[in-house]
Amino acid sequence: MRAALNGLLPLALLTGLGCRARQSYETAIPIDDTFPRQPVTGALLERYEAAARWSEARDGLALVIFKGDAVIFESYARRYDPTTPIHIFSGTKSFSCALALLLEADGALRLDEDVRDTLPELAAGAGVTPDTLLHFTSGIAQDNRALTRDGLMEEQTIDDKYAYAVGLPSESAPGEVFVYGSSHQAVLGALITAKIGQSPLEYLEERLFTPMGMRFGGWNHDPAGNPMLAYGAWTTANEWLKYGVLLRDGGLWQGTALLPEGGVDRCTTGSAANPAYGMTLWLNEDVADEVDLSAFASLADDGRILDPDGPADLFAAAGYKDNRLVVVPSEELVIVRLGDGSRRYSDPTLLGMILRGE
Repeated sequence: MRAALNGLLPLALLTGLGCRARQSYETAIPIDDTFPRQPVTGALLERYEAAARWSEARDGLALVIFKGDAVIFESYARRYDPTTPIHIFSGTKSFSCALALLLEADGALRLDEDVRDTLPELAAGAGVTPDTLLHFTSGIAQDNRALTRDGLMEEQTIDDKYAYAVGLPSESAPGEVFVYGSSHQAVLGALITAKIGQSPLEYLEERLFTPMGMRFGGWNHDPAGNPMLAYGAWTTANEWLKYGVLLRDGGLWQGTALLPEGGVDRCTTGSAANPAYGMTLWLNEDVADEVDLSAFASLADDGRILDPDGPADLFAAAGYKDNRLVVVPSEELVIVRLGDGSRRYSDPTLLGMILRGE
């Protein structure tokens, strides 16, 4: 039925890219003093060091563990400078839930509104809502070659990917089927741009990233200037950690509410079509056999998909090349793992080593 989240950008889309240069945003982001360092010792240190060795042997670049109010463990591969931003690919998706929550709080968006009320040209028809776009149950067809592979390049063939996605037909009724892909968030980007007259990324910078002090090396855009909400962000482990702490703390950032009360609970509530996927976040839930997760290469085969023996409240943002932001509110933990992609990587194995010393 299912298999690790390496498939978050199918390998077929990323091979055979020819001579076209990819967008790259690797200007250094110095590690700041947002979080104190309180390194663990003894048996817990040995446990985390074993997990870091296992991760690095599977092309891991960074492993950062945060508990309470401090970084308690960090390990970086010798070949990686921790100030260098990496492309977190689909790890970017999780910012869209915060984006929608903030727009709703500002009165600019309703999660149950029909997208066609704002974008009558939407080819998919009536019934598509921001909620279905965020849960990946919109029913809109996917074209990952045009919307994902092309968007990684400096020179692109599809100039306006938002408009392209708005023109895609539907393949199922909204809310009925979970299908992973970039079209949902491209349509969401088109909707938001039309409603507020501003880039979704500019809005996120103003309302969330700047107040948090969260920094990026850059963000993939299409030639029309649209930020790729599905896979655009380049950042470091220590910066991505900030977002994980915000989610762990229910939208509070150092005592200040940056997200609406109860918003993170909404982001971590799955759909009937896939209870293991919230509004752009993966959840540690079991799913029925008919939910097609066959494209994902390292989910658990049985039981909860991220960590069968792990806490039910565990959730994650996940990107291609095994980039992970894992949040465990019940244990006050946030884990960031950056990688370069390995067929031997397994989320349940790494989480078992960190959480239980397995």
